[in-house]
Amino acid sequence: MNNYDFSNKINDEDKVLYGEKIIKSLAYLKDNVYEYGPNLKDSNLIYLVDKIETQSSNILRIYFEFKDENNTKSQSGLEYIDIDNNDVIQVRRIIKKPKENFPWPIFTLAVISLLFAALFVSYRVYWMDTDGDNLYLAGRSLWIRSEEPVTQKYITYIGNDLNGNEQYWAVSPQQRENNLIFVKLQLINYGAGTVKIVVDEKASTLYDDKSVQYNPLNPIENVYTSEKNDEYMVKDFIPLWGPVQLDPQEQITGMMIFEVPASAKPEQLKWDAGDLIMFTY
Repeated sequence: MNNYDFSNKINDEDKVLYGEKIIKSLAYLKDNVYEYGPNLKDSNLIYLVDKIETQSSNILRIYFEFKDENNTKSQSGLEYIDIDNNDVIQVRRIIKKPKENFPWPIFTLAVISLLFAALFVSYRVYWMDTDGDNLYLAGRSLWIRSEEPVTQKYITYIGNDLNGNEQYWAVSPQQRENNLIFVKLQLINYGAGTVKIVVDEKASTLYDDKSVQYNPLNPIENVYTSEKNDEYMVKDFIPLWGPVQLDPQEQITGMMIFEVPASAKPEQLKWDAGDLIMFTY
């Protein structure tokens, strides 16, 4: 393989001594690219041998930085391989995935999307049939309708880039063994005054069936461009994030994302931004 190099921390002696194990580790990574998720599985990856550590008398740990050869301006991902004296891979762990520097253009697009998503509604509470709907609740200043949580391994959706062209975007869990849960929320201001809130990591809390708490995942920092993937496509996906201002009779709709273990089942959602509202699923 010729798609790798060594960092300055690796001396010439270790390059020769562990050269065969490095080659076998890289071959394993090449054969298991699906672990990187849908955005990188078809990419041409380049690697940098960053560090080599002896874990025990028969285990060597090799750290690799990696990134897409066609997107070298992104921050590198990092993973390690534990390989034994018989050249058998014992452990592989992806510590972090490549990520663009803070995506200000995407952040701007998300704010614009939120503004356009704030629709003026001509109906009031008594025009809506909410009898028996335990997912449509009122706080002091907001009414919020929640849809049932949806669990997926990844989330992909269609949005516009800075040139107004449609582009596929994706969000994946920060820990590859986890899943993502997204919840569609509709915030409605039926009060007489303007409501100003900030939707961030403290805006809501998801509880699973074991009462473990999870905070929302930042969809701006964790989004990246992707290829079309029908299996994980979420139709009409709009991230609910950032500052929101709702004048009287205005509403906004969007999705909040949570990262949870694969075994977790969503049970409750507590909304904390401006109001305290608890949904039970």
